[in-house]
Amino acid sequence: MFDRSDFDQLSSEQLTFWTAHNYCPGLYYVVYPGIAFRSAESQQCIRVTRVQKRQGENGLNFWLHAEWIDWRPGGESYFPGYVSDAQFEEISEAIFNQMVADQAISLIAPLKQPLHESTGFVGALLMYSMKTDFIVSLFAEYEDEYIHFYWDTTA
Repeated sequence: MFDRSDFDQLSSEQLTFWTAHNYCPGLYYVVYPGIAFRSAESQQCIRVTRVQKRQGENGLNFWLHAEWIDWRPGGESYFPGYVSDAQFEEISEAIFNQMVADQAISLIAPLKQPLHESTGFVGALLMYSMKTDFIVSLFAEYEDEYIHFYWDTTA
């Protein structure tokens, strides 16, 4: 699994143009837009992104791709600063699952939880939390896949 030191080794050019140099085959995601929540006025959004693990990868490329999803054209100049502010705080599987549950509690149709069966857990990182912004961004690594959970609100 990657950590802050792996991220810090990326040059600013690599970070700005990483999508042109990196490929993340098999990545897929599900989005729960504002209307999926009990109160659409809350302007919440959840995105769960996944990919099967490939030999020789540590998850950093996947995390960058998962964070890039839904960025608007022109966002390239803001993206490096956004990902550079991530906390890279190691958390347990229990904390990962609890944070997912806390953010998904207002969904009309429940999110199947836990996001992965409790076997093969390698590690998890808290990237953003309500301590710093109206964003929750979590990364988890299992023996067979990477998962990125993202929640935000514009309210």
